[in-house]
Amino acid sequence: MRAVVVGMAYTVTALAVECFPVPYRPVRDVPISMSVGGSGFTAARTLATLGNEVYLAAPLGEDADALAVDAAAYRFGINSAMCPRSLPRSPRAVVLKDGTGLQQISRDLGEARTASVELDLGALATCDLLVVDGVLPSAALIAAAQGAGVPVAAGLGTTTTAPVLGQQCYLGADLLVMGHDPRVDELELLRSWRRRSAARLVVVTLGSRGAIGMARDSPDVVEVRARDLGPGARPAGLGATYFAALAHCVFARGCDPRAAMHYAATAAAWTIAHPGEPDGLREDVLEAAAVRPDGAVGQSP
Repeated sequence: MRAVVVGMAYTVTALAVECFPVPYRPVRDVPISMSVGGSGFTAARTLATLGNEVYLAAPLGEDADALAVDAAAYRFGINSAMCPRSLPRSPRAVVLKDGTGLQQISRDLGEARTASVELDLGALATCDLLVVDGVLPSAALIAAAQGAGVPVAAGLGTTTTAPVLGQQCYLGADLLVMGHDPRVDELELLRSWRRRSAARLVVVTLGSRGAIGMARDSPDVVEVRARDLGPGARPAGLGATYFAALAHCVFARGCDPRAAMHYAATAAAWTIAHPGEPDGLREDVLEAAAVRPDGAVGQSP
């Protein structure tokens, strides 16, 4: 499957801390790591490691951070040539993380949050799926994809209400995935989007409880519990991993809703249990993990 992913990508500087609040010291000798994250990049990486041909369209500048995104994309087999380089500077983030897994993420997105990504109509028409992560303005892209007959998968992040005016463009997407605010009735949230959406599948993720979904033309709620394939801290971007794995199973594999949601839950659980292996979630690994009993980590391939 050839997919174009439109979303955020940025460099991440990770610092180890002893605890929160962080005690002041004039000088701290600690490990400092650099990586690339963002919901768009994580979704693109997941789709690529699962065997898809992936093009990333993330707003960047012409600077060292953009070069870091390009290098990370190349490592994972992602084509970053569609990334516009029009920002004054590329977005970036700093993560403070203590020994218990508690972390604080500070993002400096600058003008990236409101940047409009424009895709060549010919390139869009030749892809099999347009993936948008809901962070960037996407109405024009979704309309263009629909006009070209290209299905759209949209990940909306944490959602608290029925579709509002600014979210009308997502109602024509073929797959909708959103996070759940615990203060909101999850079933009502799911049904309100299902009533208004033409998507073949609408999913609300519930964190450690799993996810619920509703398919088109069906009143039944599909509930798939979260999986446990071994201990680990919840990494940043886990929701994007779930979303991308779900899109892969729906559009590349043609799975039914329950099976697709089970594979997506498996992908999230495998990612938690295998920190530091972002390129390890291949198709064969996902297939093997899907039939593994919960609580068993197994050997990393």
